Amino acid sequence: MACRGLMMSGIEDVLLITHGPVGCAYFSGINGYRGADGAERPAHIARTFSTHMDETDVIFGGEEKLARAIDEAVERYAPEAIAICATCPVGLIGDDIEQVARDAAERNGVDILPLSCEGFKSEPGWLHGGKQILDNWVGRESRRTGEFPIHFMSEACGDDRAREMKDIFGRVGYDVVCSLMGITTYRDIVRSHEAKLVVLDSGKAIDEVPLMYRERYGSGFMRVNLTGIGNIAASLRAMAAFFEDEGLAERTEQVIREECARIEPVRARCRADFDGMRVAAFEDIFRSNDFAVLSSELGMDVIMVAQDYEAEVYTEEGFTVHVPCSLADELGKSEFRAFGFDDAQTVTRLPGCPEIDYPKRAFAWLRVKLDRAQVSTLIALLAPDLCFAGIGERFGYASATMRSEKFLSDERGTDYMGFDGFERYARDLAQARDLSHWVLDQPSWMRGWEAR
Repeated sequence: MACRGLMMSGIEDVLLITHGPVGCAYFSGINGYRGADGAERPAHIARTFSTHMDETDVIFGGEEKLARAIDEAVERYAPEAIAICATCPVGLIGDDIEQVARDAAERNGVDILPLSCEGFKSEPGWLHGGKQILDNWVGRESRRTGEFPIHFMSEACGDDRAREMKDIFGRVGYDVVCSLMGITTYRDIVRSHEAKLVVLDSGKAIDEVPLMYRERYGSGFMRVNLTGIGNIAASLRAMAAFFEDEGLAERTEQVIREECARIEPVRARCRADFDGMRVAAFEDIFRSNDFAVLSSELGMDVIMVAQDYEAEVYTEEGFTVHVPCSLADELGKSEFRAFGFDDAQTVTRLPGCPEIDYPKRAFAWLRVKLDRAQVSTLIALLAPDLCFAGIGERFGYASATMRSEKFLSDERGTDYMGFDGFERYARDLAQARDLSHWVLDQPSWMRGWEAR
C-alpha cells in the first residue's frame, strides 16, 4: 500500500501493474490519481491493471502472465513508463519480476520499474519504492531550471490541491521540478535531482527518501506544513530563508499579504459561525493536528488528547491532554483539581501545530498526563460540541452535537491544503452541523415507540 499508494499513485504517465490475484488489486482500485478536472489525461488514468493470478499461476508461476500483461499495456496505452507492484503471493512463489521487466523493456522499448513491495517484507513499501526510483530513474536526464528549483513532496494526490500550492510557489519564484507522492510525471522524476531543496509536506515519518536526495545530490531538505494559514506563511518564510535571497523573501511576503487579503472576508464570515465552539481531537497514528490548527484559526476552543509518544510501548495509561486556559477558567479550577491541573504546565502550542494564525488572540493550554478513564471523565465534563479522530471510539464520548464522520484522519494534509483550505474546512463543518440532526434527533413519530 505504501509503495503503490504513497510513492507511485500520483505519477500521471506511469502505468502501474499490480502483479498478483485480483483481490490484491483492491487497494489499487480505490487509490490512485484520477486526473485534473477538465484537463487532458492519459487513457490509463483511473483504470486498475492486475495480472489476475489464479490457482494455476500460483502453483506454476506467473512470470509468463506478467510478460503478456506488460506487452498488452504497451500496445493499448503506450505509457511513458511502467511500474510493477508485486503482491505477497508473488514473493512467496519467487517470480523473478526483475528479469521479466528487463526482457519486456528490451522487447518494447519502454522503461519498466520492478517493485518487490510484498507486504510481508521488513523494508517499508514507501522506502523500497523511493530507493528504486532513485536508483533507476532519478538523474537520467537534465533540464535548465529556474533560479530556485524545489522538489515538492506532498500527499496531495488525487485532487488539485497540489496544483494550487504549485501556483503559489510559482508566484513566489520557485521552479517545482518534481512532486513525488503528489501529481508529477516520469520526466519530472528523472530530472528531480536538479532541485536545490526538497520540501516535504507529510505527517508520516518518511524522511529517508528526501535524505537520499541530500546524500546523493546535495539537495537541502525541510519539513513544512501547508494546511492552516499560519503554517503556510511560516513554511513559505522558512523556504525563502533557506535560499538567502532578499528578492525571494520580499516576494514571499507579498504573496502572503495578497492571499491573506483575498480570503479575509471569508475568514471573518467563517469565524462568526464557529467562534467559541468546543472541539476535541485525538492525535492518533495518522495525526489530527491539521484539524486542531484549522479549528483554532476559526476561533474554536481545541481540546487535544495525544498518546504519550515518549513511552516506548503503547499503553492505556499515558495520554497527554491539552485544555485551553480560557476554558479552564470558565468552568472553574476546582473542577479540575482531580485531574492535576493545579500543577499543570502552561504551553502556547499544541503538539504538531507549530503556527496558528488568529490576530489579536493569545493561545495557551494547560497540559497534563492522564490515563484513559480520567480522559473519558474529563471530556464528559468539558462537553465538546464536536469530536475528531477517535475521541468517541477510544474514550466513549457520544454526546457531541455535531457529527464528524466527514473528517477522517487519513484525509489530513490533502483536502484542506492551501489558503483556500480554510474555507473548505469551514464549509464541511457547516455541512456536518446542518446534517447532524438526521443522526441525533429522534423523529416525532418514533417518540414513545419503544415504550409501546
